[in-house]
Amino acid sequence: MTMALVGLLVLFALVPSGFSLSCIKCINFSGTICTGNTETCTSGSSCATSLSTTTLGSTVASSTLTRGCSPINQCNITGSLTFTGGNVAIATVCCDTDSCASAIPTLPTASTTSNNQTCSTCASSTNDYCSSSDTLQCKGLETQCGRLSTSVKSTTGSPISTSVIRGCATPSVCNLLGNQQVTYSDQSVNVAVTTFCSNGSFNLRGSFYLPAFTAFFLFKFLF
Repeated sequence: MTMALVGLLVLFALVPSGFSLSCIKCINFSGTICTGNTETCTSGSSCATSLSTTTLGSTVASSTLTRGCSPINQCNITGSLTFTGGNVAIATVCCDTDSCASAIPTLPTASTTSNNQTCSTCASSTNDYCSSSDTLQCKGLETQCGRLSTSVKSTTGSPISTSVIRGCATPSVCNLLGNQQVTYSDQSVNVAVTTFCSNGSFNLRGSFYLPAFTAFFLFKFLF
């Protein structure tokens, strides 16, 4: 579940409360139906629906749907990060009327064409950092190296899960989430995602990591 969150928090975390449009705010870890209370967005925002799916081998391991406020320039974005044995794909779509529920976004299709980038790759479902001598030949639009660390806690502060992935990422993921930490919260969980991207394969640890999902998605807008 946590690996899928990495991509999806991307679309909401950074919008503070303000005026203008009212959007449904919710998260669903197991399906494509998502309803909840509304939140008031800042001006210049849209109501975004974000879908994030983690695939391990040829099997979809988890899928997460999130709705909430998002800056207009973060709408209609697709991206992915491929790591050892798996892939996280994200996509978002928006609508612009109060409490609207946009269509479920279409995830990007994985490419089989290699590019000139090579990245270190590893994954852990129990830690916020991983290291490996393994490398991955990047493909398609995944022309940067990225690391996504995710921490999920209950609203009382009890840890639920922690994970990290490193591998090849699309510029769209890095531009939105790169080198930032974002926190998403609803009535049941607090999710923190920390990201770091580079143009080469080096140690993507970064001293900015703060354990505790007090970190999703990743830039300037997740709730």
